Amino acid sequence: QCFVPSTAYVTVGGTITWKNVDSAAHTATESAGTFDSSIVMAGGEFSHTFAEAGEFDYICIVHPWMKGKVIVG
Repeated sequence: QCFVPSTAYVTVGGTITWKNVDSAAHTATESAGTFDSSIVMAGGEFSHTFAEAGEFDYICIVHPWMKGKVIVG
Protein backbone atom coordinates (compact mmCIF):
# COMPACT_ATOMS: atom_id res chain seq x y z
CA GLN A 1 0.00 0.00 0.00
CA CYS A 2 2.93 2.38 0.53
CA PHE A 3 6.69 2.70 0.72
CA VAL A 4 8.04 1.80 4.16
CA PRO A 5 9.59 3.97 5.35
CA SER A 6 8.00 6.75 3.30
CA THR A 7 11.02 8.99 3.96
CA ALA A 8 14.54 7.57 3.85
CA TYR A 9 17.80 9.30 4.75
CA VAL A 10 21.21 8.64 3.24
CA THR A 11 24.57 10.41 3.06
CA VAL A 12 26.05 11.60 -0.23
CA GLY A 13 27.52 8.54 -1.93
CA GLY A 14 25.12 6.24 -0.07
CA THR A 15 22.89 3.65 -1.67
CA ILE A 16 19.19 2.98 -1.08
CA THR A 17 17.71 -0.41 -1.97
CA TRP A 18 13.98 -0.79 -2.55
CA LYS A 19 12.72 -4.35 -1.97
CA ASN A 20 9.34 -5.35 -3.31
CA VAL A 21 7.82 -7.55 -0.61
CA ASP A 22 4.33 -7.12 -2.07
CA SER A 23 2.54 -9.50 -4.45
CA ALA A 24 2.08 -6.72 -7.06
CA ALA A 25 4.67 -5.09 -9.34
CA HIS A 26 5.85 -1.57 -8.45
CA THR A 27 8.27 1.15 -9.51
CA ALA A 28 10.33 3.75 -7.66
CA THR A 29 10.31 6.67 -10.09
CA GLU A 30 11.75 10.06 -9.11
CA SER A 31 9.73 13.03 -10.37
CA ALA A 32 12.68 14.80 -12.10
CA GLY A 33 14.09 11.61 -13.62
CA THR A 34 17.05 11.18 -11.26
CA PHE A 35 16.21 7.49 -10.88
CA ASP A 36 13.65 5.04 -12.22
CA SER A 37 13.54 1.41 -11.21
CA SER A 38 11.29 0.37 -14.11
CA ILE A 39 8.92 -2.42 -13.09
CA VAL A 40 10.10 -4.36 -10.04
CA MET A 41 8.24 -7.64 -9.78
CA ALA A 42 7.23 -9.24 -6.47
CA GLY A 43 10.37 -10.39 -4.67
CA GLY A 44 12.62 -8.12 -6.75
CA GLU A 45 14.71 -5.15 -5.74
CA PHE A 46 16.27 -1.96 -7.12
CA SER A 47 19.23 0.05 -5.80
CA HIS A 48 20.36 3.60 -6.51
CA THR A 49 23.48 5.43 -5.30
CA PHE A 50 23.01 9.14 -4.56
CA ALA A 51 25.94 11.28 -5.74
CA GLU A 52 24.47 14.67 -4.76
CA ALA A 53 22.72 16.15 -1.73
CA GLY A 54 19.05 17.03 -2.02
CA GLU A 55 15.49 15.83 -1.58
CA PHE A 56 14.15 13.37 -4.11
CA ASP A 57 10.40 12.73 -4.29
CA TYR A 58 9.29 9.55 -6.00
CA ILE A 59 6.16 7.54 -6.77
CA CYS A 60 5.13 4.15 -8.05
CA ILE A 61 4.05 4.71 -11.66
CA VAL A 62 1.70 1.71 -11.40
CA HIS A 63 0.12 3.03 -8.16
CA PRO A 64 0.63 6.83 -8.17
CA TRP A 65 -0.86 7.25 -4.68
CA MET A 66 2.26 5.46 -3.39
CA LYS A 67 4.74 8.25 -2.62
CA GLY A 68 8.12 8.44 -0.96
CA LYS A 69 11.09 10.73 -0.45
CA VAL A 70 14.83 10.27 -0.12
CA ILE A 71 16.74 12.98 1.72
CA VAL A 72 20.45 13.01 0.91
CA GLY A 73 22.82 15.07 2.98
